[in-house]
Amino acid sequence: MGKFKFIAAVICLAAAAAAAAPMAGTREEVTLRLERAIDRASEQGNYRHVQTLRLELAEHLSSMGSYAAAARQYELLLASRPSRRDRVRYFIELGKLRDLGRDYGGAIQSFQDALHDDPKSWDANLNLARAYDHAELNSKAIEVYKQCIKLRPDSSEPYHGIARVYQQLGFLNKAVLNYQKALSIERRPDTYLDLADTYARQGNITAAKDILQQAKAVLPTADYDVRLGEIYSHQGDMKSACQAWEEALKVNEKRDDVRLHLALTYDHLGRGGDSDRMFKRLMMDYPRSPLVHFSRAWVLYARGDRVGAQQEALTARDLGPTGTVSHFTEELLSQLGKGKSG
Repeated sequence: MGKFKFIAAVICLAAAAAAAAPMAGTREEVTLRLERAIDRASEQGNYRHVQTLRLELAEHLSSMGSYAAAARQYELLLASRPSRRDRVRYFIELGKLRDLGRDYGGAIQSFQDALHDDPKSWDANLNLARAYDHAELNSKAIEVYKQCIKLRPDSSEPYHGIARVYQQLGFLNKAVLNYQKALSIERRPDTYLDLADTYARQGNITAAKDILQQAKAVLPTADYDVRLGEIYSHQGDMKSACQAWEEALKVNEKRDDVRLHLALTYDHLGRGGDSDRMFKRLMMDYPRSPLVHFSRAWVLYARGDRVGAQQEALTARDLGPTGTVSHFTEELLSQLGKGKSG
C-alpha cells in the first residue's frame, strides 16, 4: 500500500506540472510585432496608442508565463504619469503579475501603492490579502481579509480566503465556519473542495464525503469525484476510489490524470486487464511521456515482470524525465540491476 500511495502522489504532482506546460505557437513573433508597433507609435508621438499596445503586450506576455516581462510593461505605463484612476488599475495589475512571478514583496508593495491612491479599492485590498497569504504573512493576511469582509460582507471571496489561512495554520474549526459562510453566499466548486479537505484533516471523513456529494448535486464537475476518490484512497478503500474516479471520467473523459490513477489502482486490485487497457490508451495518446512509461514500469515491477519493467524504465529515462519522476526511475533501474546481479 505504501508503494502504491507514493506512486499515486508522484502522478498527481507530475500531472499538475504537465498541465502547466506552455502551448506551442508563434508567440515570439507576436511579441516582436507588438514591440515594433510600440516603437512606431512612440516615434509618431501617439502616446495613447502606445498605452493600448503596452497593455496588449503585457497580456500577451502574461499568457506566455513571462510575468516579469509583462510586469515591466506596467512599470513603463506607470512611469508615463497616468491619471489617478489608471494608476490604481496599473498598480493592481502590476501586483498580480508580481504575485504570479512569486515576487511577493513586490506584489505587496504594488497593492499598497494602489491603496495609497484609493484606500477602499476592493481589488487592491483583496489581492493584498492574497499576496500576504502567498508570502505566508498569515496575521497580515487575516487582518486584510477582515477588512475586505467589512468592505463587502456579501462577497464569498474574503471568507474563502481567510478560511484557507486558518486551514494552513491548523485552526480547522475556524476554517470550517468560514468555508460554510462562503458557501452560504456563493456555491463555488473550489470552496466545496477546500471544505472537504478540511473535514478530512479533522478526521471527519463522513462529513468530507457528504459535502462532496452535496457539491455534485449542485455543481456537477469531475473534480468532486476526483477528490472523493483521493479520500477513499487515503482510507485504503481502493474499490470505492475506483468507482469515484470512474464517475469522474464519465463527467470529463479528458482527465488523463484520473486515467493514471485508475491504471495503478486497477492493477493494485488484481484487475490487470483493465490496467493494461488504461495504459494502452495513455501510451497511444502520450507515447513520449516519461510519466506514463515510469508508471507502467512500476506496475510491471510490482507484477514481477522485471524485463518489461526495465524496458519501460529505460524508455522513461531516454525521454528525459525531470524532478521526482527522474529520481525514482533511476531508483527502479537500480533495484532491477541489483536483482539481476544477484
